[in-house]
Amino acid sequence: MTSGALVTSGLIAGYIPNVDILNGVSVIVRDKEVVTVVGPNGAGKSTLLKTLVGLVAPKAGQITLEGADITGLRPNVIVKSGLGYVPQRENVFQTLPVEENLEIGLRPRRELPLKQRLAAMYQLFPRLAERRRQAAGSLSGGERQMLAMARALMPEPKVLLLDEPTAGLAPRFVDLMFEQVAAINRSGVTILMVEQNATRALAMSHRGYVLDLGRNAYEGEGPALARDPKVAELYLGGVHG
Repeated sequence: MTSGALVTSGLIAGYIPNVDILNGVSVIVRDKEVVTVVGPNGAGKSTLLKTLVGLVAPKAGQITLEGADITGLRPNVIVKSGLGYVPQRENVFQTLPVEENLEIGLRPRRELPLKQRLAAMYQLFPRLAERRRQAAGSLSGGERQMLAMARALMPEPKVLLLDEPTAGLAPRFVDLMFEQVAAINRSGVTILMVEQNATRALAMSHRGYVLDLGRNAYEGEGPALARDPKVAELYLGGVHG
């Protein structure tokens, strides 16, 4: 397989027998990159992330994380290996305070110093520091998304998977979320993102992939894909989910 921080080759996966959502997807995410995956509804974008993190078992193909084969491993083993995941929904413990949510995030790597990891997250997400004693359910949608990201970053993942980080957010939080993704990447974290604001996400990404019917349709540098008239006509004219 081609080298990269996270690489998939010929990935086939689905939720029920004889029905495949992914039909041979191959993706390369190099160290320190932001890579965005876009495509129409049903293209397999969220299924790709769930398969990478072990929530959906691959039927064929291979997944490597920094050269180590993680294909078909359990989610807790994959997270401990260095892959973080922020799902689109139900991504925080709403009744628990912000700080307890973050502490739970460290469980895959209890050997890391809790105080230092909390301090790092509060530096990256100052709003969470101000709300550390508040129940997660009392936060705004944007703040909950920040908390979900911070919790996934607590165990120092090598690669972070983001599933629709701006979905359902007010416009002012959409701007903030893209700024936050860029800040996470600048801190040294490699990012693979699925995003409904496709043009904007591609424009800020090093590279991008367009999926269609569970297959690779286009790939290239993010800004170039965002400007490509054919890609825009077929896939970016109101891409959602």
